[in-house]
Amino acid sequence: MLNRLAAEIGERERLEIMFGHAPGFMALLEGRDHKILLANHAFAELVGDRDLIGKTFAEALPELAEQGLIDTLDSVALSNEAFVQHALAIRVARAHGALEEILVDIVFQPLPGAEQELIFVQGHNVTGDQRSETLRKAHNKVLELAVSDSPLEETLGELIRIVEATSSTGVLGSILLLDADGIHLRHGAAPSLPTAYNEAIDGAEIGPCVGSCGTAAYTGMPVFVADIENDPLWVDFKAVALPHGLRACWSTPILTAGGRVLGTFAMYHKEPREPTVRDLALVDLVTQTASLVIDREQAKAALRDIAEVAGLSAVYP
Repeated sequence: MLNRLAAEIGERERLEIMFGHAPGFMALLEGRDHKILLANHAFAELVGDRDLIGKTFAEALPELAEQGLIDTLDSVALSNEAFVQHALAIRVARAHGALEEILVDIVFQPLPGAEQELIFVQGHNVTGDQRSETLRKAHNKVLELAVSDSPLEETLGELIRIVEATSSTGVLGSILLLDADGIHLRHGAAPSLPTAYNEAIDGAEIGPCVGSCGTAAYTGMPVFVADIENDPLWVDFKAVALPHGLRACWSTPILTAGGRVLGTFAMYHKEPREPTVRDLALVDLVTQTASLVIDREQAKAALRDIAEVAGLSAVYP
């Protein structure tokens, strides 16, 4: 009897170790209220390392309950049939209070034969895979627009929409172009920012303390302002941004391969927040793509000017 009990305990410990170190997220829910009995490290990371064990699903993860997952769990328990979903979009609460949208492949599997109703939750976070593919396709679309000689604002606007569509934090994008005088920033594209705000900052002069974009263009370095209301760079400009609900602005210069500033790419948020690694990866993609598009447009404009001087307007219309 003791030997069998020891064997059962050993098997349970082995299973718990395997469960805890599995690459995908896993959890075990018990009873009609779906109390969380077990949750591995990947599951805890997925939902933000909060206190889970012993709480009901609704208590531990209220934002997921509000998105209908409790109804799904109830249906699985009632029908005794598994629920399987690929690339399911869920919004998970983060430390700064905002909801982050992530994509998961997920299975809710009822486990028969137990005294209490048990549902095994298993899956993988596929957000990065899905967004990478979306970004790749969208990047190609932007380059196709540029090659087809679409208006610059249309091409840059499409690039910004890519960022806004793939972001999980409600980002609002903006691209400003450095004027030929090297002193002023001009509107490039900002399809989701208020028109009044775009008009207010169009023509702003760059400098060492001119908000996020003016400073980034002046220094040639990224400027990440997490709190517009209280940052010294925005002292003279926050009265323009705050009435439109803009609370954070991260701006990165758009540079040629030789380091010449072409403009800036800005990511605005409606709550104070710092950039994440995923945000910075988006910045790299956008600034590199924007640099190609803007540099190409400027080269075309220069060729047109040369052609006009040489009387070859028919060749370069």
